[in-house]
Amino acid sequence: MENKPAKNRIHPLSIVAAILFAAALLGLVYLILQLTNPAPNVPSEVPTAKLTLIPAPTHTHTPPPTSIISTAIPTPGAVLPPGTIGVGAYVKVGRTQGAGLRMRAEPGTDAAVDFVAMDDEVFLVVGGPVEADGYTWWQLRAPYDQTRTGWSAQDFLDLIELATPTP
Repeated sequence: MENKPAKNRIHPLSIVAAILFAAALLGLVYLILQLTNPAPNVPSEVPTAKLTLIPAPTHTHTPPPTSIISTAIPTPGAVLPPGTIGVGAYVKVGRTQGAGLRMRAEPGTDAAVDFVAMDDEVFLVVGGPVEADGYTWWQLRAPYDQTRTGWSAQDFLDLIELATPTP
């Protein structure tokens, strides 16, 4: 008998085994790379937007002052008895120990404070007197600023004696 040379053939199962081996090897490399490289910081919770409602400012109605407005009009050169505060006289703030005098929208200790006048500030008396809360109140106006007008208790006012011209 004659010996036939063996054919150089690869068995089909060997090819399938080689493909499976290569796939397993690639999967193992992929798995190793995934375990050695840390994942990027991915938040565990999905952030949610929070809405904070801030109420819009509203206009607070301020009723007009209910103060007693004097109808007396100061007349230049009004003659007052010496040492008397009255409409047309000039006074200065005093005895507040530097805290200032609250000038109110109307006579009374519960009235709104419009501004604070400092010691030695001079005012013209334009209204009053009004008795309220145990004080005598005078309406004063700054001679240099017509908007600085308010009511003040007499206890913190000093009369300014104006020099009279001598003929």
